[in-house]
Amino acid sequence: MRSRVPRYHQIAEALRDTIGSGRIGPGERLDNQRRLAMDFGVTLMTLRQALEVLERDGLITRRHGLGTFVAAPSVDYDILHFRAFAGDLTAVGENVATRFLRTQTARADRHAARELGLEPGARVFVLERLRLVDGHPTSFQASHLPAALGEEVAKADLAVTPLRQVLAFKLGIEITSARETVSAETLPARAARELGCAPGVPCFRSDRVSTDAESRPIVYDRVFIPGDRFRITRQLHYDRSATA
Repeated sequence: MRSRVPRYHQIAEALRDTIGSGRIGPGERLDNQRRLAMDFGVTLMTLRQALEVLERDGLITRRHGLGTFVAAPSVDYDILHFRAFAGDLTAVGENVATRFLRTQTARADRHAARELGLEPGARVFVLERLRLVDGHPTSFQASHLPAALGEEVAKADLAVTPLRQVLAFKLGIEITSARETVSAETLPARAARELGCAPGVPCFRSDRVSTDAESRPIVYDRVFIPGDRFRITRQLHYDRSATA
């Protein structure tokens, strides 16, 4: 008796088992669609239906012109603690590492200048880092500081010392508060290259200004997180006494 489960669902489940077993790891590319269709003995249309199921479930990602890849696991985080996530991914309790990318002194764009209270086009020190969860790139972060402060920060080994520790222990500047705005947009080319994504894919963008005890802006952070690597959740509690 023939199975009533559609063939594309059977293929999706077979590929799901392969991914779940670790035989194909996050970031690895699947065989091309024609090869997969031949292996399963189905048409390209049926194979693509199976891939659509896995893509909806967040197990794979298809990159135009590059192929189909196993998706990196997404970080599930409470929206009420999003500020801590954008500033320090260790808050999610995952295996987190930070990769130092580069530093540079450049002219501030309009947004960075405004957030730091600088004149348009003023010089700023920029520190770029990549956050990795379980070895997979999860966020690209560019921290902007006024140039004078950046000159002092640059004297520390930023490849091994967190920026906040440099500010506190080397310069005596304690970050006491921050304001963060989170928006949805598309991934810019520089961030996409470091994150291993195609430019223009959907992402979360976090703009955060950290201030000291006297409410002076010290650091402006711009963080990009690919949409397929992060989920926002929130636990809701309803007041039963409230009227509908």
